[in-house]
Amino acid sequence: MKHLKIIFLVLVITFVTMGCTKTPPQEPSTQKPETPSAISSDLQNKDTQIKIYLIALNDHGKTGKDIGTGDSLVAVDRTISTPQTPLKTAFNELLTLKDQYYGNTGLYNALYHSNLKVDKATITDKKAEIYLSGSISLGGVMDNPRVENQLNETALQFSTVKEVQIYINGKTLKDALSLK
Repeated sequence: MKHLKIIFLVLVITFVTMGCTKTPPQEPSTQKPETPSAISSDLQNKDTQIKIYLIALNDHGKTGKDIGTGDSLVAVDRTISTPQTPLKTAFNELLTLKDQYYGNTGLYNALYHSNLKVDKATITDKKAEIYLSGSISLGGVMDNPRVENQLNETALQFSTVKEVQIYINGKTLKDALSLK
């Protein structure tokens, strides 16, 4: 009988302690599961680095690519939300800069006084075609190669581009920049 009391006592203690160690019920989650559209939306909102190109005046190729005018072409990184068309977005970034000099860098923007917008930008078989409209205003003949280099290098930064053709108001860039 003494053994039965001990077994009974052990069972009672076991059941009591099992009740004490029971995990509390979890509160329902208020976070919604991600849907495929939410996931693709997150992918679209990731930041992307692109480059715009500006001019280091009288630099002679020290800080960038020598463009033959005694100036250097210098890449400036810009962070943008991942666009559907990075080429068009890169051109928009460059063309919306309206200051003659970029911040405190001393880099010159030969396009600062122009009023251009991107109508269309495509890449086909590694050839970029960019169609711009508006007015182009240059500060002198030295701005011609500066503008040409700024625009071309903005397109050539992409690995999918090996050749560039730019049109301004239906004219080729070369014709639009000619002094005729």
